[in-house]
Formats: sequence, structure tokens, C-alpha cells
Amino acid sequence: MKHFFVLMLLGLQLVAAEPFWQQVLSVEAELYAPRSDTNASEAAGVDAKLDAFAALISALKAAPYSVENPVNPFFHPSEADAQLYRLSAKIRVNREQGNSLAETRDRLAVQTLKLQQRIFVFFASLAAEWTTLDTEALSARVRDEINQLQAIGVEADVHAAAEVSEEGEIADALRQNAAALQTHYLFYKELLDYLQLHPQSLQYRSLLQRIKLDSLLALLNDNAVAAEINTGLRYVNTDVGRLTLFAASLLLAWLVAALLYYRVYRLMQHLITRKEDLTDEMMLNNIESIRRPLFIIILAYGLQVGLEILQHPSSSQDESTLFYFVYLAAFSYIVIRLVDNFFYHFLHQRTGLKNRQMRSELVNLILSIIKIAIIITAVLFFLVHIGVNITGLVASLGIGGLAVALAAKDTLSNFFGLLKILSDNSFSQGDWIQAGDVEGTVVEIGFISTDIRTFDNALITVPNEKLANVPLKNYNRRKVGRRIKMHIGVTYGSDRAALAKAIDEIRQMLLEHPDTVVPGEYDTEMYNRLKKREKRLISVEDKFGIKTSLMVYLDELSASSMDILIYTFTNTVDWEEWLRIKQEIIFKIWEILDANGLAFAFPSQSLYFDQDNIRDSVAPMFKNQPEK
Repeated sequence: MKHFFVLMLLGLQLVAAEPFWQQVLSVEAELYAPRSDTNASEAAGVDAKLDAFAALISALKAAPYSVENPVNPFFHPSEADAQLYRLSAKIRVNREQGNSLAETRDRLAVQTLKLQQRIFVFFASLAAEWTTLDTEALSARVRDEINQLQAIGVEADVHAAAEVSEEGEIADALRQNAAALQTHYLFYKELLDYLQLHPQSLQYRSLLQRIKLDSLLALLNDNAVAAEINTGLRYVNTDVGRLTLFAASLLLAWLVAALLYYRVYRLMQHLITRKEDLTDEMMLNNIESIRRPLFIIILAYGLQVGLEILQHPSSSQDESTLFYFVYLAAFSYIVIRLVDNFFYHFLHQRTGLKNRQMRSELVNLILSIIKIAIIITAVLFFLVHIGVNITGLVASLGIGGLAVALAAKDTLSNFFGLLKILSDNSFSQGDWIQAGDVEGTVVEIGFISTDIRTFDNALITVPNEKLANVPLKNYNRRKVGRRIKMHIGVTYGSDRAALAKAIDEIRQMLLEHPDTVVPGEYDTEMYNRLKKREKRLISVEDKFGIKTSLMVYLDELSASSMDILIYTFTNTVDWEEWLRIKQEIIFKIWEILDANGLAFAFPSQSLYFDQDNIRDSVAPMFKNQPEK
């Protein structure tokens, strides 16, 4: 089971977006890293770079805290100072010793580290402020960054490093540092050029900007009453305008949510219930399922807008993460309920009516897998949103998969037992089965175990592995025929001709009985349909449980009776109906025996007295007795 989840996570990872800094490293490696293959370098054209830059800007806007995360694969601010100190010390020592090659190597490493720091700080500041920057402010910041980048003189240092002809470990490290510096420089320079040409790509079009919040707040606060109240509210960093708009956003959200929850729902319910069919029932259930989470989403959005108004112009990323979680959870709940309704109404009802072989437990298994996939997808989206490296998470799950599988071997055995039960089609929900010492009606077949309701109304949970590997008797797998088998004992003093006549009459009664199966005269249409469905060369009667034997014979001369065997099958397999038919047959047999002068035998014992033997045995006992 654990391996199944790991494989699903690996598949979903391909769809989920990479964290921002991992995307930066991927773009640098694919489009800017020096390559010996000139054809591959030419393949990284302008279109590929434009697509990569657009994807990076989208990632920055979608998960800004991922960009600001100090623990990332691109640059670690907490370690940068220590690294710069060590490199500066090494440069000083190499300069004093006249080792110019090592000095150049370390100087290139310092420039690379500082350039990485500049790139990190620039994008972290954009992630924190992009919602408040207009196009002009963004363009000005990008121009300033381009000017500072040109003043660093990276191209001259890279060119000088390319002219180094020495060989050795230090020279190789120098060239590697120069290549890393050139990769970061080219990437950063072209990305800044892209932002200068496309500043609108980072433009934030929020609801607060569209309603011109600053002007509206100024209008609400521009009166004597508001000014007097604001003198007290300034200690809590708010004002009358913000509080008014906060209350208005909550009230508006509640009104919209209540309108959808009550009025719109009742209107749609009235329109749908004009005619009743399965599709209308499914639509009604869908609306009933989604109106509560929609109510929560609208209220949460109103609260989010209200909090943004209270905190304007700053905003809290923690609150944004909380609301993202609420939206994601509500949306996942909606999807799960819609899938539930779809499976129930279409696969369980419609398909089940058309195909009686449709396994309800198979539908439940597919439905459970889909629900698990939806939940895992939602969790992955949330982890990506907060900047978690999904690649590392999946790798850690893969490493621990073997240990978990060994620890949960019984769970895995039960899950594969479920697959065996489904593939063998040995029983279904609602079947009356007997497996070992367990007998009852199957309630539900789960991932790990199967619930069975016994006939004394107890619930037994049986592991699937046990049911999959034990001889199992299924009483429901019979289309025609529930057996009636009994022995009728008549007394030994019965007339032989009357007994033979009674046996013939009992056989004829069973042949003419409307509820017993007559050999060769059962439902031929059903038989032909089943035979056409089954393509293999097997007995259709044994495959689908069609029994038609009818036998009435004098079977045995027992100790106290002559036993007549009654062996036949009923048309029904229902237990209560079978008991009614059996009782009716017993009463008719009783009438036949009475009509032929025969009596039921019962266990008895006869004692025979031999008078001569008794006299010879008892006489000696009185021989020596005195006469009275």
C-alpha cells in the first residue's frame, strides 16, 4: 500500500510546479550553462527563454514565500557571511604567498557568491512587494539593478579567466568558478532585460486596487466625527475607514453566501424536481453537497478582503497561507462529493441495473483510490504553495518505503487479498458465505478486512488474506435451485404395493408442483442467455448454479423404518420462500401417505417373551422356598 502511494506521489510530482529556486537552477542549467555541444546551445533559443522567464514570474506570484525562503538550493543567507569570510582569508593568504592562480579562483568564487546574493535579495524583495508596485516603480527598480550589474564587471573577469592556460586542480577549479559566474550573470542579465520589456507581467490587479482603496479610505476618514474617533484608534493602527470597509466586506460576503445557500438553492431545487429521474436526483445531490463549502469559501474570501483592508498597505503572508488552505480544503471536499455522487448515481444505479455483474465493492475500491488521489494532490499543492521541496519529500518516502513495507506486511497481504477476491469474484456484498467457522452475510469488503454479519446478528471482521486463502462456500451463487433433501420413514408393517404407489404419487406431486424445478423445463431463455455470455467450454449449469435433479426412491431399510429419499430443487433461492415450499411439500407427502394407508415410523423397540425360557429361568429361584 505504501508503494502505491509513493508511485502516485511520483506521478503527481510531474504535474506539480517546482519550487522557485529549483526552477531557477533548472533554467540556468538548461539555457545558460556552458556546453561543448554547439547544437544543444543553439537549441536554447529566444522562445525557450521567454517561456522560462514567464514560468518563473508565475511561480513568484503563485508562491512568494517560496522565493523568500532562506533555506533553498540556490543561496543560503545564513551561511553567506561565513563563506565570504573564509574566501576573503584565503585570498589574502594566496596574495601574500604570490599564488595568483588560487587568488583568482577564490576571487571568482566571491563574485559568484555575491551575485547569487544579489539575485536572491532582488527576487525576495519583489516577492514581498510586487502586489504594491506599479509598472513605473517596477521599471525603475529593474533599471537600477541593470546599472549596478554592469558596474560589477563580471564579463571582464570571465574573459580573463578564459585566457588561463595552466593545468591542474587549481586551474580546473578556477574555470569551474568562472563558468558558474558566467551562468548566473547571463541568466540574471537577460531576466532583467525581460522584466524591463514586460513590467506588466508582475502587475498586481487586486480587488483593493480596482476599488481605489486609498481614495475610498480618504473619503470615509475626511470628516470631523471620523477624525475625532481616529485619534483613539491610531493606537491600534487602524481608523474609521478601515473598520467600516472591514464590516462592509464581512456583511456583503455573508449576504452573498446566504443568498446562494438559501434562495438560489431552493430555486434550483424547485426547477430540478419538476420531473424526477436519476440525472435530476444526482444534480440535486450535487447542489446539496457544494452549497455548504461554497458558503464557507465566500465567507472566507470576505474575511480575507476585510483583513487586507485593515492591514493596508501591508499584508500578512501567514494569513494568505491560512486562507489558501481553507480554499483548497473546501474545493477538495467539493470534488470528492461530486465524485461520490457521480459514482453512486451512474455506476452504482444505472450501470448496476444494466449489468448485474457490476461489483459494488469494485466501485467502492475505485472510489476510494480517487478520493486518496484527490487528497494527495491537494496536500501536494499546499506543500508547493508554502515552498516545500516535493522532490526531497518523495525521495525520503522512497527510501523509507522498503522499511514501511516490511513493517506493514500484514496490511499489504490483506490488500492483495482484496485484489484476489475481486479478481476471483468469489463473493460480493450481500452474499451469504461460509468460510471456515465464519458464516453470515457480507456487509462490506474493505481495503484490509471484510465485515460479515452473522445470523445471530453479530458483526465479524475477517482479514482479506484469510478469506482469499480458505475454502469458501457461497450460498448466493445459484440462479435456480435450492435443495430439498429429506428421508421419510414408514413402518415395517406397511403394504408393499401401497408403498410403491405412494412413492410414484410423491414423484408426480413434485413434478406438478409449481415451485419445484422439473428437469429440462426450467427457464430456457435464461439458460441460453447465460450460455451465450459464457464463452468457455464449461458447464453452464455448474457455473451459474442451475440444479434440476428430482429423485424419489425407497432408499434404505433402517432399524425401525423403511426410508423414502426425497431429493428435489425449488425455483427460488430465498430462504423464507424455500421454507414455505418445503412445508407445503411435507404436508402433501403426509396426505399421500394417509391416502395409501401408510404411517410414519418413529424410533421404537419391541420386546418378545419366551414362556418356556422364563419358566426354566425363574423356577429354581422358588425351589427351596418353604411353603407357607
